[in-house]
Amino acid sequence: MNLQILFLSKGKDLKSIYSLIVSLLMTQCCFAGVLYSNGDQFADFGTHYSKSDTVPGGGSLLGQVMADNFTLSSDSTIDSVRWWGAWNFFKPAIDDFTINIYGSDNGLPDASNLIASRVVGNVVETATGLSRSSNPSFPMALFEFQADIAPLNLQANQEYWISIYDTAGSNTSQYFLWREIEAAWITGSGAAAGSTTLGASWGGRPVEFAFQLEGSSAVVPEPASALIFLAMSGQLLALRRRSQSEHRLMGRTNA
Repeated sequence: MNLQILFLSKGKDLKSIYSLIVSLLMTQCCFAGVLYSNGDQFADFGTHYSKSDTVPGGGSLLGQVMADNFTLSSDSTIDSVRWWGAWNFFKPAIDDFTINIYGSDNGLPDASNLIASRVVGNVVETATGLSRSSNPSFPMALFEFQADIAPLNLQANQEYWISIYDTAGSNTSQYFLWREIEAAWITGSGAAAGSTTLGASWGGRPVEFAFQLEGSSAVVPEPASALIFLAMSGQLLALRRRSQSEHRLMGRTNA
């Protein structure tokens, strides 16, 4: 039995197939996974301190924390953050971090617009097997960090800034260093930001930092998918009207 005869003989099948088409298209309208990637790991890397406590040479500074900007292509829900970096001297017993999301103000984090703050403890920390070869006498092992966070809803096409810094403690032998993207490190062409006042004010830094944002987003169907849907909907509607017309004609003939 071909598809057209099936449509004409059973109206309920028409509704079922229509529902199936809608369901199939809906599965194309959602995405889960990496929503934004600013880069991950390379054989060599530069780093910047990003810690809430006094850093070497910082004197009385409250801390030096770093931030980098990002823009999402779709309205999204962030529920996981991944980043790369190293520990100065040795890994602390407790590796707590703060992840802040800021709005943007003239190409820098907007200190007056802290959108969200997530404090994460005992993050998943994985050794990459890489180390900084640019300074053989002080290699520093590179780690991948991952933390699940409370869901955070962000809008598409808006510039945001993410700041990640270590809050593990005040031990001056334990510093987190956020890994820079290799190309930006070499060329000095990045557009990140740094703060020596724990986010109260910001200044530009010619670097880029390694991080990924993960979660889910609403994806608008591709134009081709939308056209296929409209075409199939039109054909189904035409077949339904034809089926109803033939049923009415058969009813009058049998009367």
